[in-house]
Amino acid sequence: MIGVYSNLYYPTRWVPLRRRGLGWQRCNEIYEEHDCVASCGLAYDKILELVLDIKGCNLHCKYCWCWKMRYHSRDIKKSPEDVLRNLECRFDEVVKDRIVSKKGYRIGVIRITGNEPSLQWDHVKEVLRLVDRSEKLKGCKVIIETNGVAFAKMDVKGLEELEINIDIDVSFKGVNYDQFEWLSSVKRDYFRYQIDGFVKLFDYYEGTNVNVNPVLGINHAENYCVWKGGKKYVMDVEIVDRYGNKLDFYDYSKDFEEEVLSRKELRYDEAPFREYFGINRDTTRLVVAVVYKGRRFLHVLPSELPDLT
Repeated sequence: MIGVYSNLYYPTRWVPLRRRGLGWQRCNEIYEEHDCVASCGLAYDKILELVLDIKGCNLHCKYCWCWKMRYHSRDIKKSPEDVLRNLECRFDEVVKDRIVSKKGYRIGVIRITGNEPSLQWDHVKEVLRLVDRSEKLKGCKVIIETNGVAFAKMDVKGLEELEINIDIDVSFKGVNYDQFEWLSSVKRDYFRYQIDGFVKLFDYYEGTNVNVNPVLGINHAENYCVWKGGKKYVMDVEIVDRYGNKLDFYDYSKDFEEEVLSRKELRYDEAPFREYFGINRDTTRLVVAVVYKGRRFLHVLPSELPDLT
């Protein structure tokens, strides 16, 4: 039941820290080492989330936001009981913060993400059982972010026994086999496993406390803003194929349309492109183009645009 986590996280998640003058750009260049695996961030509106970043993945996405957390960090091994203590400790720290109380923020979500939680599923389920019994975390919704691949061949039972509300967001790396192979850097056959994993989860948990959602794992970003030298640069970010063409995320494969979209609408709003500090910049450039003032820059990251104009 031991889980493996990264010892690095992004202070940008920590809302009061951003409010104290560091700002997105500076925060985004800072890693913070820690032994507490529960970090804190903004979920939506004034709802904060406690975040667990599990380490290890079965895909190699070119734009992976936590690539450095996967390859450049020290392993932290935690029992489910250790993780619960970390969550409750971070909860206490956050709710006592003066800025949090003054601005009316509250903790309402626990997000289990990182690389791929399904690879440590027994550990995750035990953590959820403990969270379910925690008085301090009572009322928090749990969001699990997964690529869904492993669930195609796993027993998915067990979460329906809990009282907490759980969202499982299956992050699709494109909407057809070609897009998946290009973006994930693994064999195209694994896209079928994504579909099967989603269907298995959705059909088993339909009508229970577990809500299974198909989401697009990476999307275009309009009006992306970069500040440099006191100047504001607003651009559009496109996700492109191996030939530099903008990907069409409505070009569904037949089985994706028949088996996924027949069950639930795909969410497009979940993951617009963001140039996180933890990405592999060399591989991310391969899937990105930016459009600024009518001019298109292929394989250029948003932060690099000011130096080119």
